[in-house]
Amino acid sequence: MSTNSTAKTRPLVWLVTGCTSGFGRLFVPAILARGDRVIATARDIESLPEISNTKDVFLLQLDVTDSQESLYAKAATAIERFGEVNVLVNNAGYVLSGVWEEVSHEQVVDQFRTNFFGHMNVTRAFLPNMRSRRSGTVVFMSSIAGWLGVAAGGPYSASKFALEGAVESLQKEVCTLGIRVHLIVLGQFRTSILDDNRRKISRPNPAVDDYNSAVNTLALRQVDTNGKQPGNPTLAVERILDAVRREGMMATREEIPLRIVLGSDAGQIVRAQCLETLQQLDKLQEIGRSTDFLDARGIQDYK
Repeated sequence: MSTNSTAKTRPLVWLVTGCTSGFGRLFVPAILARGDRVIATARDIESLPEISNTKDVFLLQLDVTDSQESLYAKAATAIERFGEVNVLVNNAGYVLSGVWEEVSHEQVVDQFRTNFFGHMNVTRAFLPNMRSRRSGTVVFMSSIAGWLGVAAGGPYSASKFALEGAVESLQKEVCTLGIRVHLIVLGQFRTSILDDNRRKISRPNPAVDDYNSAVNTLALRQVDTNGKQPGNPTLAVERILDAVRREGMMATREEIPLRIVLGSDAGQIVRAQCLETLQQLDKLQEIGRSTDFLDARGIQDYK
């Protein structure tokens, strides 16, 4: 049974990672308002007292950086609670900013452990159940940082670029198994992500002066942007629910694509990146062809 048909007969069960702040915190009331049930996860569920005794909510301690064995056990607990998990929302993540020469290997690995491997491992834990039921939807919260790299933004962008490629492959692996996959490409939304206590650009002591301009430019941009982001996160969550449930603005869509770009700024950036890539291909087309064997024939394209 598909997620779409399930939505019309009984409530969906959602599991959302990273529910302590930002989009994660907004998902819970939005899901309940649609008549669905939610498994809200966090590294510390004591940080979610406002929903601890809420009907149709199950709090589950879950750290996306835990071992795969532990995540399989968490998935079993979640599935046992409501009998199934129809929708997995990979939301947990954080932003590490800094220039290549100044961020450490360990810092970058930690960024990937949460933003990339965490998403892969949590999803891996739930795929067997979805596959056996031939039904389910997996949502990944991506970003325009997965389309456009900026100076001093490399670690976060790298994790999102990697996620985009991996999820594109996942979608092609499971599309015939009744499992839907979506990447939510977010622009700048007015969450707490740029608040003073969360905004940080990693620098060693002493720092490399040659990078002061790049770091300062990003830092000033973050300060100026905080609280002025064009995107309304509450509306973004509603659009994501629309996509999963095929309701509201998504009700008449025959097919909902892998990537759902939310935010006018995100749309502009993705479009500009696509156009620039096409222009570069046109400029270097002959150079690219010049590397083929003279007797080369067409081969099957990857799809």
